[in-house]
Amino acid sequence: MRKQVEPYRESLRNLVLRILAERPRHGYEIIKRIEEVTGGRWKPAAGTLYPLLDQMKEEGLIEVERVEVEGVKGGKRVVYRLSESGWQRLIEVTYSRVKPKIDFIVYYFAELCYILRQRGMESQSEVLCRELEDGVRRLEDAVKRFCR
Repeated sequence: MRKQVEPYRESLRNLVLRILAERPRHGYEIIKRIEEVTGGRWKPAAGTLYPLLDQMKEEGLIEVERVEVEGVKGGKRVVYRLSESGWQRLIEVTYSRVKPKIDFIVYYFAELCYILRQRGMESQSEVLCRELEDGVRRLEDAVKRFCR
């Protein structure tokens, strides 16, 4: 059973790191942002997220601060932010996870377009290639906008 839980927990950890890179957030905001970026397909329970945040704090990946907020019970809210170690981990995880995905996309989609053509399935190949080209354009636009 442990092997099934670990990939989920690791994915959640990585997503929390990425979300906290946007800005510091309190727990409920993290849950809502996960739901938003996954198109509603994933909404971790508080009982899953908060123990993970505690563990990430113990590991030095995040820092915790109590912030005064009006209208909140007790007058303070716990806000989580990336530590220096958290930023480093995010960079390492991003590179180690993104490159293999790009390699997979090339293998799965681009080479499949070629295979479909070889088998005389031109129309299916064209549809797949258009989708791939659209994805590449979106990625190029994002790289131009955010990386340069």
